Amino acid sequence: MTEAPDWKSQFPVRQSAEHDVSRRQFAKVACCSALAVSAAWALRDKILPLPTATAPKLVARVTDVPVGGSRLFRYPTEDHPAILVRLGESEFAAYSQACTHLMCPVHYQHEKQQFFCPCHEGFFSAQDGRVLAGPPPRALPRYPVEIRNGEIWITPATA
Repeated sequence: MTEAPDWKSQFPVRQSAEHDVSRRQFAKVACCSALAVSAAWALRDKILPLPTATAPKLVARVTDVPVGGSRLFRYPTEDHPAILVRLGESEFAAYSQACTHLMCPVHYQHEKQQFFCPCHEGFFSAQDGRVLAGPPPRALPRYPVEIRNGEIWITPATA
């Protein structure tokens, strides 16, 4: 009969059990992960601040956007799509084009006075950006619109 190697007496873990996870190890990993995610969520505005506009932006001339029409532009930075809609003869509204659910682009439906997100069927009011239906958790961010000498300007929000 052969004698067991010396390392087997020093490390008595069977190969079949070396990948098992105990309840204590699982609980540690789950709790630490939950704490890390919670801390990141609480500090998200400090870690990744949202860009803010500092200067007005010319979007179009009033005559370029018919009643019921829309115009796409980038605001507050070139990485953020936005949409301008003409709701009436002298009524304009500008919103972020990214759905607040999963950032899919929203499309304007003039006949229903609403924005539609085709990814998960979210609907927003064109009047004020509030959620009408679907999974989006909050309203579309709205940008202030000014008409200056027949031009449509988007201005930074004043707090």
